[in-house]
Amino acid sequence: MQFLNLTLRAEKPELNLNRVYQIRVEKGLFGSWCVLTAYGRYGGGSHQKIHSFFTLQEAKAFVRTTLKKRSQSEKRIGCSYRLISKDYSKDFAEVCAYPNS
Repeated sequence: MQFLNLTLRAEKPELNLNRVYQIRVEKGLFGSWCVLTAYGRYGGGSHQKIHSFFTLQEAKAFVRTTLKKRSQSEKRIGCSYRLISKDYSKDFAEVCAYPNS
């Protein structure tokens, strides 16, 4: 079974910043790959988006791009995201090399 589940968090009390970002990858019902992203204020409601891809490589590329953007968040929001939980199958090991883990 191939899957990925990551949770990132950015918190900086002096900026009133407390965000969470989750990425989940699963195989869809009809063989496509679904990447679910959920983000928002920690403890509050979250926004969710589902991205569908035909191949696992496309899904991995999307996850890599998303993680790269999160790793550069200090420039945009004034605080870095850090990896607080990860659960994945061996197929996603190279994708999970997040810099702030």
